[in-house]
Amino acid sequence: MIGDFKSIMHLSYRGFHTIPEELRDAGRRHTVDEIYLKENMIYTIPAWFCHELSHLRFLSLAGNKISVLPSEIGRMECLETLDLSDNALRRLPHTIGGMKRLTKLLLNENCIDQLPLEIGQLHKLEVLEVRKNRLTSVPVQLAQCTSLDDIRMDDNPGLVSIPSRIFSLPLLTYVSAERCNLFQLPFTINITTLYFVLLFSQEHCLTHCPLALERFITPDYESMEQRLRRIENPPYYRHIRCHAVPYLLNLPSELVDLCRRQSAPTILPNALFEMALRTMFDISAGWCDWDKLGLPKCLTNRLMLGPVGCCSSVPCGKKIFTTAVLALVRRKKHAQHFALSVLFCSKLCADFWFQYNCDVYEELPWAIP
Repeated sequence: MIGDFKSIMHLSYRGFHTIPEELRDAGRRHTVDEIYLKENMIYTIPAWFCHELSHLRFLSLAGNKISVLPSEIGRMECLETLDLSDNALRRLPHTIGGMKRLTKLLLNENCIDQLPLEIGQLHKLEVLEVRKNRLTSVPVQLAQCTSLDDIRMDDNPGLVSIPSRIFSLPLLTYVSAERCNLFQLPFTINITTLYFVLLFSQEHCLTHCPLALERFITPDYESMEQRLRRIENPPYYRHIRCHAVPYLLNLPSELVDLCRRQSAPTILPNALFEMALRTMFDISAGWCDWDKLGLPKCLTNRLMLGPVGCCSSVPCGKKIFTTAVLALVRRKKHAQHFALSVLFCSKLCADFWFQYNCDVYEELPWAIP
C-alpha cells in the first residue's frame, strides 16, 4: 500500500476509534509526509504516534473527539501544519513549544479556555486559528511569534482584550475577533502590514475607537438607545465621561495620569517610573525575558505587556506607559457613533497634532467621573 517514496495517506471518514496501528510501519520507514484522519471517532493520540511519525510535515485530525493532547506532541519537530479543529480540547500541553517548524495551527471549534505561554516559542508560526472556543485571554507571549501573518479568534464570547503588542507584529496582515466581548482596542498598530482588522461586530462592548483603527470601523446603523443597553464598564478599566456619548468610556487602567489638552502643562513632568519603563523597553530592542532579571513585579509586568501606546504626533512617537494627554475627537461631517481617542506625550505634541488636523476632527470635552 505504501511505496518507497514520500506519500500522502487519506484515512478520513473511516469510523476509526483509535489511530490505526498500521501507521507504525509507515513511521519506521519514513515514507509518509502527510496524514489525513479527519471526521473519525478518535479519542486519543497515542504516544507512539508522536515518536514513530515525528518526521510528518502535515497532520489533520479535525472532526474527531480528542480531549487531551499527549505531552509527546512536542516531539513532532518536523510538523508544519497541525489541524485539530472540531474536537473537544480544553488545553494544549506546554510541550507544544517544541514544534519549531510549525507554520499553521488550526484549533477552531474546541473548548480551549487559554493558550500555553510556550506558544511564543513557535517562531515560524504564520497562521493561528482559535475560532469558536472559550478563550478569556490571549498570552502576550504570542507577540514572540514574529512570523505571524493571520490570527483568527472569532466567537470567543469570554475574550475581553487582546494584548496591544500582538497588533504590532512585523508581518501581521489579518486579525479577526468578531463576536467576542472586547472592552478595549490597542492605541498602536503596525500600519505598514495590517490591512484586515475585524473587531467591530454587533456583539462588542467597545465604547470608543483608538484613532489608529479608525479606517477599520464598520458602519454602525443601530440606534444609540440599543447600543446603550449593551455597554458595560468593568471596574478594572479607567473610566472617562464624554458629554457626546451617554455612557462611560473604558480606557486602560495602566494610564494612571490622564490630562486634558486645555489644562495640561506644555511639557508633562516625567515620573521616574515612566522614564525607567521607557528606557528599559528601548534598550531591550525587542522581546526580553524580564522575569529572569530580578526586577520588581510592577516593572516586569509593564515591560512584558509593553507601552499602552505611542504619541500620535508623527514627529514624536514617544512611548506612553502611565502618563498621557488624552484627546477625544469625532470626524467632522461623518455619521459615526464612535468617539475616537488619541494619546499624546505632552500638550506640545497635542497642540501640534490639532494644528494640522483641526479641519478634519472636532475635539470632544471629557472628564474623570
